[in-house]
Amino acid sequence: MRYSINHTTTFDFDRVPSAAIQRLHLMPPDHAHQKVIEWAIELTGSKIELETTDHHGNIVHLCRHDMTSHSVSIHCQGIVDVTDANGIVGAHDNALQLVLFENPSRFSGFGPRTRKLADKVIAGREAEDEADLMVLHRLSRSVLDHITYEKGKTDVTTTAEQALEAGAGVCQDHVHVFCAVARLLGFKARYVSGYLMMDDTTIQDASHAWAEVHVDALGWVGFDISNSISPDDRYIRLATGFDYADVIPVSGVRVGDGNESMSTRIILEQQ
Repeated sequence: MRYSINHTTTFDFDRVPSAAIQRLHLMPPDHAHQKVIEWAIELTGSKIELETTDHHGNIVHLCRHDMTSHSVSIHCQGIVDVTDANGIVGAHDNALQLVLFENPSRFSGFGPRTRKLADKVIAGREAEDEADLMVLHRLSRSVLDHITYEKGKTDVTTTAEQALEAGAGVCQDHVHVFCAVARLLGFKARYVSGYLMMDDTTIQDASHAWAEVHVDALGWVGFDISNSISPDDRYIRLATGFDYADVIPVSGVRVGDGNESMSTRIILEQQ
């Protein structure tokens, strides 16, 4: 499938900051099942100072506010081709050792609730030699059973333990819990940010998130917990990391008084 993507994020400030630096994870990568035909990032009220690659292999842009504007607008536009690989991404694709993806992370930490869920998954095995993919699909369904999809119950700082306690959340929470429990079960798991072509709308106010687990003989395999499927050719990857902290689309620091507001508008269309 070929997609046209327009992604705009706007920050409005009560007072002009004396300094502001932003980090962008807004450049989709090329890989075996995704080809970026064209992509451009345009900024108003800020400018790109550096393009680099982080330790997860993501393309990162660092931007600096021009200190004269009450707003910053970040507009991404491009065309991306995606092929359906039944959720199989393939071989490990960055310099980090795979064993690091078994460790707890900031938002996917281990605690009593994630350990209890891991115990339930183990207890539900149909056989001692149950295939890894079967275990992971059961885990995906179990996470969705424990966390109903509902906006407004969590925010971007919510951890896996807190999401389980709330019993409701969004895709970010599903992925954090899934990764935490998968790691407790001995799997290597990571967080993926990107876009999802929905059936009922082309306009969205947020990007999407899903998980990937490294499975022997297959490599990285995707799981969209919120939709109970493996990613197909409707999914466009942006970045990967241990959890959301590594893939935040727009993050940064600001020096100065006053408040700020942020809005996001994503238009995703099939070509």
